[in-house]
Amino acid sequence: MIDRYKRDVLLRLKTVRGHLDAVIAMVEREEYCPEVMKQVGAVQASLEKANRVLLANHLETCVSDAIRQGSGQDKIAELLEALPYSSALTDFRYQAEPLAPPTGRAAPTARATRSPR
Repeated sequence: MIDRYKRDVLLRLKTVRGHLDAVIAMVEREEYCPEVMKQVGAVQASLEKANRVLLANHLETCVSDAIRQGSGQDKIAELLEALPYSSALTDFRYQAEPLAPPTGRAAPTARATRSPR
């Protein structure tokens, strides 16, 4: 594992561990459910970030090496097998920014349609 990714993912996971302990304590104290839900969401987001770091490491190391050695298809198949377990890596509906139009072209406009008479 690349050192910077290892440090990053370990820090994120250790932070999640502490955060999760705090969420468990909130449940034990029967705190207001929406507040607990917010904290659960924050833990999930932190885990998703850790998973993105792991993905970056995997692409830069294992997948790149396998492609250079001619066995990239196997590594890609393994990765595709793992992706369904991490929707944050594959579901960008709420994160995607609209694509900018190519340089020198105007953005497409919606065409007006006639309403039936």
